[in-house]
Amino acid sequence: MRLPIAVTIDETGIYLNGIPVELPATKNNIAEVLNEDYVTRKLKLATVYTWDELGITAHETDHVITSLGFTINHDSTYKYTPREWFAGTITINDIPLAQLPITKKRAIEDFFTLTVGAASLFVSVDEKDAITYLEISKHVPKVIPEPDKYQFKPIAGKKIPFKDFNFKLAIIQVLMYEQHVLSPVFDVHEFAERYQTRAIDVDSEGDEIIPEVKAYFEALEIDQQHAEAVTEIYQDGGNDIYMNVIPFWSGETDDFNILSFEDVAHFPNLKKITLFYDERLEEIQAALRAKGIDVEPL
Repeated sequence: MRLPIAVTIDETGIYLNGIPVELPATKNNIAEVLNEDYVTRKLKLATVYTWDELGITAHETDHVITSLGFTINHDSTYKYTPREWFAGTITINDIPLAQLPITKKRAIEDFFTLTVGAASLFVSVDEKDAITYLEISKHVPKVIPEPDKYQFKPIAGKKIPFKDFNFKLAIIQVLMYEQHVLSPVFDVHEFAERYQTRAIDVDSEGDEIIPEVKAYFEALEIDQQHAEAVTEIYQDGGNDIYMNVIPFWSGETDDFNILSFEDVAHFPNLKKITLFYDERLEEIQAALRAKGIDVEPL
């Protein structure tokens, strides 16, 4: 007889028929909540307990149950796949599993991963956007090294007072990515991992300037002592600085065109600048030639 199991997952925990279950658990813990009618299958790296009538599996590693699986609509040929589909109910933060905004189009390699409280959820979907399988395990927070890596750090020396942000970005390209005298070397993915105020999704936001990245570089202080080391600026669509400010930049917009060249006054050894296309090229060339700086278009 198939007895329906009500699965509830929320910020407070995981519940099977109202009984709290904490993962990892022992086989006996799970059997007390479900029943003793399971099949044991030894695999190379784990043991799987299958409740065929309930449509539930439990994976055991190192003598503890690390995850629970619910076969909802699955034609898997794994030998441990339950004979019957899961016939109970699954609710996640008061929302029935079937009503979660999960589609194959939004999935990565046909599955979603979600974190709910202390639980990590693995959800598979098929071509018709039907959820086929749910696996629950303990959420293990990712350990991020140097969590404060990109926190603002004022410099001890005299900072360069930039007037043009895009000129500053061109200087950062030289000092950070080419000469390696500015640290940390900025990586937008690392920055997003460490950013706490909101979740930054580089994949979905990377077609435009990411505001928090722009704010980081606006606040970045550059010591005047580095100015003499800058002899040339070369703007190129593949420059690291641009790929971090707009990760998927096409190179066809004027987002990074320098509007003012007043900042050249801070760089006494700057002798050459290669610029993105600018309709003011001749005007810029004449003005900077008078300062001993050669300007060429990209």
